[in-house]
Order: sequence, then C-alpha cells, then structure tokens
Amino acid sequence: MSNTKFDIEKFDSYNNFGMWQCEDLDLLFQEGSDIALSSKPKDISNEDWKYVNRQACGTIRLCLAKDQKYFVMKETMASSLWIKLEDKNMTKSIKNRLYLKKKLFQFQYKKGISMIEHLDNYNKILTDLQNLEISDEDKALLLLNSLPDTYEHLTTTLLYGKDKVKFIDVPNALVSNEYKKKDQLDHKDSTSEALIVARGRTNN
Repeated sequence: MSNTKFDIEKFDSYNNFGMWQCEDLDLLFQEGSDIALSSKPKDISNEDWKYVNRQACGTIRLCLAKDQKYFVMKETMASSLWIKLEDKNMTKSIKNRLYLKKKLFQFQYKKGISMIEHLDNYNKILTDLQNLEISDEDKALLLLNSLPDTYEHLTTTLLYGKDKVKFIDVPNALVSNEYKKKDQLDHKDSTSEALIVARGRTNN
C-alpha cells in the first residue's frame, strides 16, 4: 500500500461529480480498497471483506462534504454507497438526465474564452453524462454546433466528403486552428512593429 497523498476536492453537489468520482476511484485504487466496489472474491474471508469495505466507505465519505454524508453515513458496503451516490448525482435520475441533456444540447461557445476553456467546459458535461450512451459522432456534431459562425469554414472542412466524423478529430482541429490564428496574429504584430521601427529610422 502506498503512502502517496492526494488532494481531492470534497464533493458538495456543486462541483463536477464525474470528475470527483474519477479522482476518488484513483484514491481507492491507491490504497487497495477499490476491490470493494466489485463482487466479493472467493479467496477473501468474510472478515477481510468487511474490513476492506469499511476502509473504502471511510475513504469515500472523507471525500464528501458534510451535507452529502448524511444519507450514506451508516452504509458499510462500498458498492452500495457508490451506487447511492450515483443514483443521487448522476444520470440515473430522470430529473438529472433531463437537466444534463438540455445543458449538452444548448451548449454554446462563450465569447472571450479560449478554445481550450470551451473544450474543457464541454468535456465536463460529457463526464457527467458518461452513463448515457452518446455516440462518438453525436459528441462531434454537438461540439461543432456549439461554435460561433466564424468557425463555419472549419466546420465545413471537417464534414466535407465524409460519411462520419470522429469526435477526437474535432477538438484536435479546433486547438490547431486556434494556435494557427495566434501565430498569424503574432506574426502580424511583429511585422507591424518592424515596419514602425523601419519608418522611424527612415524619418531620422
């Protein structure tokens, strides 16, 4: 068992549950108690199984804000505790499912943010919707649909002559396009600055 410590933000229902769950799983794996989320192996005694579940439940609860602990405070089986958290916070709830789907379908680029930030915001929504089957192509098309009109040419280029579009290709193209525009802008600024300096020397 490793003594490595992880700084995990406690889940309070306002931060991203999918990301919290991923980090908590890493912590359980690090301490060797992630096995408690599965069925009991035949080679583990009842006493050892009870211990590893108690350890896993304790670790999970330590990563929850106080008001999120109450409904699982007496749970002694890690898999049951985990499922209760998912039922409350993930897409198994019809209300959550509707809210998250609406959030995904209405997702739009916010003027002034970088493309990296836009992609991060999109991926956060996808993380919370990981229990829903959203096809790779739908992820790609919804991301393209979130872009402003200035990206119409890039969107056309990505879709032209293709029967399908891969999700991985879209973020890569968007980031590459942003870097390209930044390089062009930097080059333009450098050229303008050089011209100003040259004119100054000529005038002198």
